[in-house]
Amino acid sequence: MGVPVILSEYRDSLADADRPAAGMRGNRGGSFFLVERDEILGELGGLLTDADQGRGRLAIVDGPLGSGKSRLVHEFLESLEPAGARVLRATASLREHQLPCGVVTQLLHGMTIPSPDRDRMCALLSSAVEHTVTDGEFAGGDPQAHVLGVFQKLTVELARLAETTPLVICVDNAHYLDAPSLHFLAGMVPWLHRARILVLLTDDQTLRRPRTSVPARLLLRSPNALHLTLNLLSRNGVHTLATRLLGPHIATPRLTAELHGISGGNLLAVQTLIVDQQAGGATYPEGYGQALLDLVAHCRPSMLSVVRALAVLGGAAEVADVARLAGVGATVATEDLHALAGAGVLTERHAFRHPVAVTTVLEDMPADGRATLHRAAAELLHEAGAPALTVARQLMGAADPGIDCATEVLVAASREALTTGDVETARDCLDLARRTGTDGPTAAGIRAGLSRLEWQLTPQVAVRHLRTRLADFTAGHLDRLEISELVLGLAEAGALDELTTLLDTLRTRSHQGAAPGTEDIRPLTTWAAMAYPLHTGLRKLAHSVGAAAPEAAPCYDPWLPSALALADDLVRGRTDQLVHRAALLLGTFHLDHGSLWNAESATLALRALLHANRVDEVVAWCEKLEAEAADHHAVAWQGRFLALRAEAHLRQGRLTHAHDLAARALALVPPQGWGTGLAAVLGCAILAATRSGRLALAATYVAQPVPEQAVHSRYGTQYLHARGHYRLATHHPQAALADFLACGRLAETWDAAGVDTVPWRTSAAEAWLAQDDQEQAKRLVRDQMARLQPGLSRDRGLCLRTLAAVSRVNRRPQLLTEAVDLLKDSGCDYELARALIDLSTAFRDIGDQRNARRVAHRAWHLARQTGAEYLCREAGLDPVDPESVSSAKQRQDALPSLTMQERRIALLAVKGHTNREIAAKLYITASTVEQHLTRVFRKLNVKRRQELPYIL
Repeated sequence: MGVPVILSEYRDSLADADRPAAGMRGNRGGSFFLVERDEILGELGGLLTDADQGRGRLAIVDGPLGSGKSRLVHEFLESLEPAGARVLRATASLREHQLPCGVVTQLLHGMTIPSPDRDRMCALLSSAVEHTVTDGEFAGGDPQAHVLGVFQKLTVELARLAETTPLVICVDNAHYLDAPSLHFLAGMVPWLHRARILVLLTDDQTLRRPRTSVPARLLLRSPNALHLTLNLLSRNGVHTLATRLLGPHIATPRLTAELHGISGGNLLAVQTLIVDQQAGGATYPEGYGQALLDLVAHCRPSMLSVVRALAVLGGAAEVADVARLAGVGATVATEDLHALAGAGVLTERHAFRHPVAVTTVLEDMPADGRATLHRAAAELLHEAGAPALTVARQLMGAADPGIDCATEVLVAASREALTTGDVETARDCLDLARRTGTDGPTAAGIRAGLSRLEWQLTPQVAVRHLRTRLADFTAGHLDRLEISELVLGLAEAGALDELTTLLDTLRTRSHQGAAPGTEDIRPLTTWAAMAYPLHTGLRKLAHSVGAAAPEAAPCYDPWLPSALALADDLVRGRTDQLVHRAALLLGTFHLDHGSLWNAESATLALRALLHANRVDEVVAWCEKLEAEAADHHAVAWQGRFLALRAEAHLRQGRLTHAHDLAARALALVPPQGWGTGLAAVLGCAILAATRSGRLALAATYVAQPVPEQAVHSRYGTQYLHARGHYRLATHHPQAALADFLACGRLAETWDAAGVDTVPWRTSAAEAWLAQDDQEQAKRLVRDQMARLQPGLSRDRGLCLRTLAAVSRVNRRPQLLTEAVDLLKDSGCDYELARALIDLSTAFRDIGDQRNARRVAHRAWHLARQTGAEYLCREAGLDPVDPESVSSAKQRQDALPSLTMQERRIALLAVKGHTNREIAAKLYITASTVEQHLTRVFRKLNVKRRQELPYIL
């Protein structure tokens, strides 16, 4: 069928049917669901024909829960012609299992029996019921002679009634028959061979009790009985049903295979899953869990208890554990699990087929009952020696550490979770352990561990622990790592008074003798002074400690000494050693959630490489670490590496990428979660937006409040430098100058240029130039050039570009040409574009229009590539010749024909590198470069290098 059918309207649909048997009408809309059931329907039609000819039969339709027994019998009975057969119906249920003659009463009150006959038979039945109740014969024992006589008279009455019209007696759910009704049907079976009666029962042998009942054996093993078994739907059957109801475009082989795998072929489960799909798939596959609940809702109470116990135990468990938790015997639990597995809703190993069932069943339970089961499961699993994390999940499910050993279990479980990178679960374990009521060093250790993980997951929440952890420090309950992480947390939160007091206390303790944390007093004070360069108290403390304290003792945490050593190299200006140490650390680095100094050491190492202009390495490392942090949901660390990658792209001049990454980082971690790092990521976003000409966007970042401590921290230079350029771009040179000079006060607190410094002197010189004060600008540029270290091509190029602005007109081309050559090697395309624009202007000022236009072309394309559209306007030309649009399009189409090596060489040529320079960069000969460029020119149909930017 090509059109999907709505389930609620299935009865209005018609399907082709085979020729009906005697007394039967054509098939109705319900046949839509009768997939793989045609053979059984045919068997029932044949049995009705036998009965019509005086050869009565007993038909038993057997099948597991949810296999569609009731639906099939209903459709069969609905297909009978009103005049072709008289139908008596009854439904047995667990609720009425103890009601004597309940099923027989339903049968005899059917409206198809003529009124006089019905009254007479009901009167007979009433006397039987009276004797049964009085004598207590309703539990499967032999009825008295009076009752047997009544049952025989009723059988004779029904046989007489069938003489004119065949009689169909249908009992649904025969496995729940009350004992007297079972005796009645068993006594009727011997009469069938000479009566026009068809007895039709639906049965599930997995639910039948008692299984050894004598009447049950007589009924089910009668020679007149025909057993018809409903099997679970095959994969093809599920596909057929899904195609009918969803249409062939939705019911793909992949979907139907998934439907079959989740449902196990259970018709009810399949239909519920299809309803989910018809609703748009938003709730798929929740229907599996709901179908499971619907099935057990009408079964014996033990089955619901077993399913709930199985869900609490995670959807798969040993039968003995399920039985104990459910409060039933092992035999009962086995029978219930076997019934559910036979119905397809559990696997052969008695496990849920999809995790959604666990959620559905647990949510269906009352909250207090669910918590009670979780606590019982925790005790059961702990006694059985289950892993701590398995027991802890039960305690977290109960949201209550209600067992004696909860503290030890939860702390151990947190460690187990961390070994697998499951930081959230580790945090949740410690959060629950915190509520166990323990105190002293154990409680302090739990708070320290919880704080450590919250700094990674929800740093805006982790601040709440600082006050209690300071109290733990004062009480002497913290170990060496916990003290060092408290120092880190106080610094991140900007709690400088508390930080200074703690470090001073550590210094006092170190004078009094060995104590936890005193081993690291020297590097910790050095690191704190590096984090807040302008804080006089921290600087004095670091100086006094550095002169008196010994070197730090060996530490079992490898990241703490690494981070502190990097900080010491930074503050003391040991640039070469700093970069070497950073490269060594990153060479074996991995995320370690057991120490906050892990991320701090990586941050310092990456900033060291960034300062050394090893930008590509920084980008690669940040991408790797960011992905790893995201996998572990450590959003604070993920945001930190995103921000570092943004800074690396900003240094390369990739303004759009830099801004987008910074914006992602800010969206990932709320402002109050960044601590002092907010200054760095906001500075990156401001500078990227400003340089790309999006001043309105930059204004939104400038408007965000930044804590004063963050501005005075090691990241303050980045924020102030960025805000200064925004103010310069918005024509506020005096305010910009104030920001740049503030950068200088921060940067000059280090012994030499550190990894967090910025080119504040050249920026301040630009601010002075904007106020027409060339002398001040020249003084700053010369001061900067005198301080430059060998190899800093970027900083030297910036100085030469600014120096050209305060030099004579005829000297500017030479200075700017040298600046361009240096900036080409620095990798910062934005600064290179600015230098090229200035060089073009310088050529124009001395009357060299040809070179001015040539350089302007390069500048325009480079600015366009970086995302600095306003620089394109400053280039003062439209590089696209309208007459060459068609040929440019042809060249664009030819780009895929270039090899990777040809692309690399062409790109370097576009940036102005000579053949010899390209050869040196790519470790090939100049002749090879010339040959590659010749092929590039031929493939792209260009004649000179100046045409390459049009298409690259």
